[in-house]
Amino acid sequence: MEQKFVEIVYELFGIKDLNLFMDISLKKLRDILHADAGSIFLYNDADNTLIFKYTQNDSIDLPFKEFAMPLDEKSIAGYVGVNKKILNIKDAYEISDSGPYRFNRDFDRFSGYRTRSMITIPLLNRKNDLIGVVQLINKKTEPYYFTKQDEIICHSLSGIIGVSLENSLLYSEIENMWEGFIKASIQAIEARDPITRGHTERVTNLTLKIASEMSKHKDIFPDFTLTKDQYTMLKYACLLHDFGKIGVKEYILQKAKKVSEDKLEKIKYKILYAHKAGFIGEDPQNLFEKIKKANEPTVLEEDISNMLNNLLHLNIEESAGQKIPILDNDEYNALIVKRGSLTEEERKEMEKHVLYTYVYLSAIPWTKELKDVPKIACMHHEKLDGSGYPFGLKGDEIHPYGRIMAIADIYDALTAKDRPYKKALPVETALSIIKKEGEENKLDINIINFFIDKRIYE
Repeated sequence: MEQKFVEIVYELFGIKDLNLFMDISLKKLRDILHADAGSIFLYNDADNTLIFKYTQNDSIDLPFKEFAMPLDEKSIAGYVGVNKKILNIKDAYEISDSGPYRFNRDFDRFSGYRTRSMITIPLLNRKNDLIGVVQLINKKTEPYYFTKQDEIICHSLSGIIGVSLENSLLYSEIENMWEGFIKASIQAIEARDPITRGHTERVTNLTLKIASEMSKHKDIFPDFTLTKDQYTMLKYACLLHDFGKIGVKEYILQKAKKVSEDKLEKIKYKILYAHKAGFIGEDPQNLFEKIKKANEPTVLEEDISNMLNNLLHLNIEESAGQKIPILDNDEYNALIVKRGSLTEEERKEMEKHVLYTYVYLSAIPWTKELKDVPKIACMHHEKLDGSGYPFGLKGDEIHPYGRIMAIADIYDALTAKDRPYKKALPVETALSIIKKEGEENKLDINIINFFIDKRIYE
């Protein structure tokens, strides 16, 4: 028996996942006491209830449904939770009416099961506070009820299970805290950059889908792994890959066109004035339509580019001898951008968001399992040939998870239907662009081929 205790201690103390802990701990306890069935209730101090959280039964297989009940002495589990003492019942149907608790026969009526012997055990933490209740039902060996010796065993194991459960609950709370922090971070990012709302979630889902599929194909990716901890790390890295946008100027994040509406209006009036004063011969409305076309973040046509070059050197001369350019340098530099809405200076500022992501996330004291989150999160703009950013990494310097995320990020950017400054590309066109990037040693061609062949994008 001592050896079994040691084995239980060794196994339970290392389990972080709450569901796995409940499964293993209940099986171990049932095996030692030869119980046919068992259940675990977790205490919720927020509303002083016991939550029916997990159950096992060797005799019947029924769908599980979680529910909560008050922590009071009216139920058997509640009585044990309130008094923090083991309760051993030979037959649940013979409970005295004089006692405070009653046995609820609804489950037996519904399932056809017959509950007889029952031992219910409180689970306490290091401070002797209630954290849960375990209930074992129907002993399968003679004398077919739980003995005093069984109570001693339960008392000894309840401390081990209680402390281990506390650890699992604490780990679960930490995970929930991280999930909450990350969701709040995404909301903050999307509030500053509403144009790309939904991008983070889509990239995360696609990256995890690709990685999960790769982990199943050892014949193609023999060295690729995706354990549960690695999956969590990758998920967090994806969710936070644009976290650094909180450090980028808002007008750059939300810049849908090259110049603002008020600047465009200013250019319009300068053109009208120049035409009226005889400095411009071309129809002002026609000229302004070309300016408006140049302001769109699409590919800049050559004739529009030439028109902008001509306007840059054209001034309005006032009577006082003052020269006012129809297009000042800032307006010209914005409108002359060949593709997109950002000037070279603004583009460099936008690219800094990846570096900011690394700096901000590196300031967080990640656990050992999650320590690579900052590194993975900032790799989605790196290129295999070293032409990417922020660090110009090459080849094997780029983690496989970063390579996957880069493909997912580009695919979503090309196919997103919610960008006001560009039309979504057809899937086949987007895949063709990504494939070319792979052939030019920008992206991982093996992952791209796998992504396309397995139609993971669907």
